[in-house]
Amino acid sequence: MKNYRKSMDKCFAAFLWVCFSSCCFVSCKSEKEGPSKTYDSSKPVVLSSFSPNEGGARDKILLDGENFGNDPSKIKVYFNHAKASVISSSGNRIYAIVPRLPGDNPKISVVVGTDSVVYKDTFTYHIQAQVSTVTGNGKKNFKPGTLSEAEIYGKYLELDAEGNIFMSWRDGGDPATFGVARINEKQNIVTPLIESVATGRILFANGLTVDRVTGMLTAAHESTKEVIFTFDPREAWYPRQRNVKYSTADYNSIVEADRYKNFVTFCPYDGHLYTRYRDGKVAKINPQTFEAKIVYQGPYGSQYGQAINPTKPWLLYITLTTNATPTNFRQGIMVLDLRDPNGSGGFKRLNAPGGSAFRDGPLADALFNDPKEIKFDNSGNMFVADYGNHCIRMISPDNIVTTVAGQPGKSGYKDGGPVESLFNQPWGVAVNEQGDIYIADWSNARIRKLVIE
Repeated sequence: MKNYRKSMDKCFAAFLWVCFSSCCFVSCKSEKEGPSKTYDSSKPVVLSSFSPNEGGARDKILLDGENFGNDPSKIKVYFNHAKASVISSSGNRIYAIVPRLPGDNPKISVVVGTDSVVYKDTFTYHIQAQVSTVTGNGKKNFKPGTLSEAEIYGKYLELDAEGNIFMSWRDGGDPATFGVARINEKQNIVTPLIESVATGRILFANGLTVDRVTGMLTAAHESTKEVIFTFDPREAWYPRQRNVKYSTADYNSIVEADRYKNFVTFCPYDGHLYTRYRDGKVAKINPQTFEAKIVYQGPYGSQYGQAINPTKPWLLYITLTTNATPTNFRQGIMVLDLRDPNGSGGFKRLNAPGGSAFRDGPLADALFNDPKEIKFDNSGNMFVADYGNHCIRMISPDNIVTTVAGQPGKSGYKDGGPVESLFNQPWGVAVNEQGDIYIADWSNARIRKLVIE
């Protein structure tokens, strides 16, 4: 009986194997004989519709049409200039993920081979953002400690690739102190890297910069022509004074009364540091030898922002304040092409003249009210601390200005979504590798965090 049962089990197993093999054969044969879904370069790519027609970052979207092909690696989808993730394609339907921050009412384009086609209708993009407080309790002072215990009164911010937030301050306290601090959310700590009372300071730091490959932090000492400080993470960010080496002619050309260099910025395009003096001179500094030369003479004026666009790292952006001369450079967003700073492009204003106002829209028409620090995310979106309008503005790669947090013209302190959040004279901004924006909310004496999904 046992042998009979074993024999029947073997026969049944063999029968199942034959059936399975037959099914596989038929299935494979059917697939082989089915119509090809590959992209045909002799035929046009045709777009019909997409769904849904509105949403936010990371939402799923289905794009319908013809001749897409079924290889997602050969298909590119853009929302304006922002690239979407393509998950799959059946040949006449693409499954993709909406990218982050494509700009207002983005147009969706599909690129396959040499074909590039744009949908007639635009997509309605909704910013999904949340503002929270990282550290600070409103006391205008500096006190190290845990994030909940620390007191900060920071003006300028910078970030490295490891998630460290660097902050410079120059106000508050009794006696008032000047310094640079490190803030780390994961480690729950605020600690000074250099600090001294105002009367004995050796570093007057404003804008900070980090080489995100090496982690080197650099600060310009505002009150001298030649002094900068470096903070190497391999030395636990121990401060080291470095003296920039100019030729005698370049050194003497910097107007003594306007020697103030508020910023220094690392440029990954050529591996150099760039700083600008109030008299309008822009200098290029070798970060290894500290040899430097003046590469451009621009308009006079104090500045409150300076940044490099990572998608076009030869472009240096600068904000000037109300004392700029000629007056058409006041309260503006300017750009300088470092590949040929003295070429025909020169030093250009990008937004509309007529500061101390608020207007979103195309950058050429946009108005700001005393814009302070500017920084970019890795997609080329610029974030502006619009000090006088009490809000955070964004300039997209296609030069559209939107307000991403805060209520224009209304000061206050409130966490929450982009509409209900409130700031009080935000001064500094920095953006991490994930695109999260950190804000030195100066008059609220807090560091805030804006996460945009």
